[in-house]
Amino acid sequence: AEEATPKSYLDDGFVFGLEGSGIERPKGGEANVVVEGDSLETQPYQVAAVGATFLGHAAFATMAISQMMNLNDGNAALTSVESLAIIASSWVLADLGSGLLHFGVDNYGNGRTPVMGSIIAAFQGHHSAPWTITYRGFCNNVYKLCVPFGIPTMALISTLAGSEHPGVTLFFTVFCAMEILSQEMHKWSHMRKSEVPSWVNWLQDTGLSIGRGPHAQHHLAPYDGNYCIISGICNEPLDKSGFFRRLEHIIYGINGVESNAWKLDPELRARTLRGEYRLEA
Repeated sequence: AEEATPKSYLDDGFVFGLEGSGIERPKGGEANVVVEGDSLETQPYQVAAVGATFLGHAAFATMAISQMMNLNDGNAALTSVESLAIIASSWVLADLGSGLLHFGVDNYGNGRTPVMGSIIAAFQGHHSAPWTITYRGFCNNVYKLCVPFGIPTMALISTLAGSEHPGVTLFFTVFCAMEILSQEMHKWSHMRKSEVPSWVNWLQDTGLSIGRGPHAQHHLAPYDGNYCIISGICNEPLDKSGFFRRLEHIIYGINGVESNAWKLDPELRARTLRGEYRLEA
């Protein structure tokens, strides 16, 4: 019998945990960089990209709040309340957004997928050596997300919203910034308390950032839940409602593509196709 050809990050079937997937799990905390050409060393272009993106987002947020102040006839108290409400709602929905993104890149596509290929390969390969993310500096860790959530995206949203709807611009500025920062919050959840600043532990203890314990639940095969990685506030309702199982079923019905979680757990596939969507504890 012919031996199965190992898959690379560019191929379908590059599924963490499957024999012949092309991913080996290193031992002893050794870093494992999956994507060819990727490096754990922070590069100047990464610093430039991240710095420019956050400066741009700060400018969009400042402009939006200024426009809100004008619409409120200079009422600072009302503008502050509105701004805080928008920021809070954006934080919650950004957590949901991080879960949808994480679900998508964990389960579908490969390194050849247009635009998102490198992100998909990095997320899927992350399961072979989750600790690798802790070796990355801030800019090295988040810069890839500056592509879908960066200045061009915000420039388009701001233009469409116009000066009459600055709340929309503020909402999506915070949303995009949080999606970029989600990868850093993700990194913190893989680090010991002693390895991060005290304020990071405070963010995790208060539920503002995803904690170590909750995210550890995601790293149990077949990696079928707990996808949200900003605060994790959306994980329980999504998993208990069977949201992602329903989504897998819909996607399968449309194009016949099975999620990677199904490939790792045939029983999960069978339950989902029977309409048993609730994620078992």
